[in-house]
Amino acid sequence: MHHFRFTQRKLAVVLGILAVAYTVQAYRIPEFTAVETPVQPGALPRVLGVVLLALSVALFFQKTKQDQAPEPTKAPEPRIEPQTAAAVAEKARPIIGRFSDTRLELAVLLGAIALYAVLFVPLGFVLSTALFVSGTAWHLGYRKHWVNALVGVGVALVLYLAMSEGLDVALPTGPLPF
Repeated sequence: MHHFRFTQRKLAVVLGILAVAYTVQAYRIPEFTAVETPVQPGALPRVLGVVLLALSVALFFQKTKQDQAPEPTKAPEPRIEPQTAAAVAEKARPIIGRFSDTRLELAVLLGAIALYAVLFVPLGFVLSTALFVSGTAWHLGYRKHWVNALVGVGVALVLYLAMSEGLDVALPTGPLPF
């Protein structure tokens, strides 16, 4: 049985097609002419479409491990026992997150996004975003909790100020007075 391999270039082509379709639709969003606004409703979707298209082009031309030249051969290394080789391979594999199963990792992150959406109005933008950013940073392996908390609060405050003051977007405040 032949299995379909979803290579990097195939993924880039699929993403590129989606990016073009998305960008075309984003440019069809009508301008808001009834009231003067600093940013039109279609601005963000247009920028996102162009960025996705640029990233898909970059992915298409990114070199894979097969494209890179092989390393020059070295002197043979001493033989490692099988259980030691497995332990060395496990240590060499970069680990992101808390689980070895990527499907479980994805499910936990999707659950975190759902929890963020549920807590968005009751806790407000700043608190829910700070908890989400610091919690996912911890989950992905960043162990300095105070740095996670500072980054989470900083990202939440910068986004809140940019959206509420810069773009005049009303965001839920939750228990906070602003």
